[in-house]
Amino acid sequence: MKGTTEIELFGQRLMLLSERAVFWKQTKMLIVADPHFGKAQVFRDSGIPIPGGTTAADIGRLSSLMERLQPDELLVLGDLMLGRIAGGRNFSATVDTWRRRWSGIHLTLVTGNHDLRAGPPPAPFKFDRIVAQHVCGPFVFRHKAQTTNSRSRYTIAGHVHPAVFVSGKGHQRETLPCFCFGEKGGLLPAFGSFTGNQVVRPEPSDRVYVVAGDEVVEIT
Repeated sequence: MKGTTEIELFGQRLMLLSERAVFWKQTKMLIVADPHFGKAQVFRDSGIPIPGGTTAADIGRLSSLMERLQPDELLVLGDLMLGRIAGGRNFSATVDTWRRRWSGIHLTLVTGNHDLRAGPPPAPFKFDRIVAQHVCGPFVFRHKAQTTNSRSRYTIAGHVHPAVFVSGKGHQRETLPCFCFGEKGGLLPAFGSFTGNQVVRPEPSDRVYVVAGDEVVEIT
C-alpha cells in the first residue's frame, strides 16, 4: 500500500503510515499519538493570531485513514487536546459529524499531560474508554515512554514528537518526523500537523523510519 512501510514487532504486523499513524493489522487497531486538536484555537483564545483550519484538516486526514483501513478501534496515545477551548461551536460540530460517521468504531484515549490540564475530552468524541495505559497483546500503550524489564511486553508511546536530522547528497539538511523502535520501546510521531518536533538520538540498534512526504523510509 502506497505511503506505508510494514514491520514485524513481537510477532505482530504493524503498518507505519505516512499520515504519522500506525495500523496494527491483527487487531485492526489504528493508533495515533498527540493530535493536539484545537491547538490553533487555544492560541487564538489567548490573543495570538494563528490561522484556523488545522484541526478540521487533521480530523479529515484521520477520517480518510479510517475509510481506507476500516479499523475496529481507534487508540489515541495522549494529548488529544492542547487545552480548553472557549466556546468552540465549530469544533464541536466538526467532531460530532466525524463521530457520527464512525459511530461503530471503539474509541480509547490514553491520557496525556495536556489532557490532564484540559480536563475531560469534549463530549462529541464519545470515548468508550479513557485510561492511563492500554495493555493489548504484547504491547503496553502509554503517552510517555516508560522502561520495562518485561521480556513479554513492549511499550509504545508518543509525547516526544520524535524527529531526526537527515542529510541529502547536496549537503542539505532536514528535520523529519520519525517512528523509532528500540529494544524495549517505540516512539510514534505526533499526528497533529500544528505541532513541533523534538530531535532524538537513536541507539545504533534502533530501527528508525522517517516520514518524507507521502513515504515512510527506513534510515540508518
